[in-house]
Amino acid sequence: MRVDDAPGNRGRRLRGALPLAAIVILLSSAATKPPAGATGRIELDLTSDYSHIRVRTRDNVRSLSFVRDSGQEVAETYLDLNRPHNLLAPYTRFMFLSYLFKPKQDKVLLVGLGGGAMVHFLRHYDPDVKIDVVEIDPAVVRIAQNYFGIQSEGNVKVITRDGVEYLKAARARYDVIYMDAFLKPSGDTASTGAPLRAKTTQFYKEIQKSLEPDGVMAINLNSHSGIRQDVEVIAGAFPQVYINPATNDALNVVVVATQSKNRETLRATIATAKELDRRFDTRPLFQDMAARLVP
Repeated sequence: MRVDDAPGNRGRRLRGALPLAAIVILLSSAATKPPAGATGRIELDLTSDYSHIRVRTRDNVRSLSFVRDSGQEVAETYLDLNRPHNLLAPYTRFMFLSYLFKPKQDKVLLVGLGGGAMVHFLRHYDPDVKIDVVEIDPAVVRIAQNYFGIQSEGNVKVITRDGVEYLKAARARYDVIYMDAFLKPSGDTASTGAPLRAKTTQFYKEIQKSLEPDGVMAINLNSHSGIRQDVEVIAGAFPQVYINPATNDALNVVVVATQSKNRETLRATIATAKELDRRFDTRPLFQDMAARLVP
């Protein structure tokens, strides 16, 4: 899916609005295969008010999956128990493209907890950042604590609440809001399980009210037939949108939306990436992601 291929006037408007075209995730076939934890022994199998949840462990990898009515397991989290900050799911690494556009993050919000892999990453590499996490399912909150080492302590605050309602009432302002919320597919969600209420222009305007003036939103969109429209809605709500087009190999599309009047140049993002890799000692994580920007 490429937004700049959209037909009609709207497609032409988007082409003009997206001169960098896209953030491309070049996932190899090996990278898109699930880690070993997806086929490990079952540690937990329960049905909550929102989802059928399964936790597995194999070797040093633990996974949290949502089980569809068909029996299909859709993995949400893979965690390296020895190195929990090591993000195993490719899309989670690209969520932190946010740092290319907001290098200093003091307070962030994660909507959707899962197994908390992104929390582990932030706590390890940016330990001073204050992290609020909103998760609608109390069962997921308990599982994240008991099986994945995530709980409210220090700079981390886990809030059990509907994310959409939380953002409507929120008084706090965040540097970055990370959106990664999915439920069991139903009449109230898209086919991917993304709540329909969280896919509207009104919702993205609510997000902007909860962002600092130079704040950023990073959102994970599962690849599906309506993803073009999803990106168009985000592009209509935010001044700047940077996307990773879905491909046949990619399971997720990461969209970073900013409130800046001006677009970042490829040269500027690469320079920022080099500084981030020095700061976090993550070479070549951020430089690798910046190099995938397509002008």
